[in-house]
Amino acid sequence: MIEFQRNIEKILPYNRKGYMSYQSGSRTSVKWYGVSFQVAEITDQEDASFQQYLEIYEALFRDLISEFDSDSSWIVTHDFKNLPWFPNEYDNLPDLRALFKQNNILNTFTGAVIFSVPELIGYSEDLVSYPYVLPGRKGMFYRDLDISHSQLPAIIRISGHLNIDFISTEQQIFRKIMQANFVKGFVVKEYRGN
Repeated sequence: MIEFQRNIEKILPYNRKGYMSYQSGSRTSVKWYGVSFQVAEITDQEDASFQQYLEIYEALFRDLISEFDSDSSWIVTHDFKNLPWFPNEYDNLPDLRALFKQNNILNTFTGAVIFSVPELIGYSEDLVSYPYVLPGRKGMFYRDLDISHSQLPAIIRISGHLNIDFISTEQQIFRKIMQANFVKGFVVKEYRGN
């Protein structure tokens, strides 16, 4: 069952302020490990096909999720600041917009959406597309999404810059992802400070 939660900090398995400090380059008391998975043909070209991005990165997203327990749940939030999920009425992200409507959740909702693994996989296309397509104009991005495991400090970050990042405080989890077969073919850029 999909849940909508307003109080994000209480449900995340890590300190969100510490994570935000890490993302902004500040020193934190907790060691974080991060990597960006990129495809040169997409990130380095202004005329890259969004469909090409979607095919490659939706598969990566599904592979990342499959590395974890299939009975787990995932918490989807905006990166850094809680914003309205749908600040416009454009004709995009049809499945995600329908989900909000079916659950009587206003487009202005500013909390987290909690998904089981099968539900998360079912909405993967809209989630991977979200920061890039929501504004409705090429070159304009909305807020990146953080998709956090509900029990482990592991985050899949969907960027409007057409890449996906993986971030964790657990070096063992981080190394497992880095050694997975599905990351071959990506340009893997580790965050500073790893």
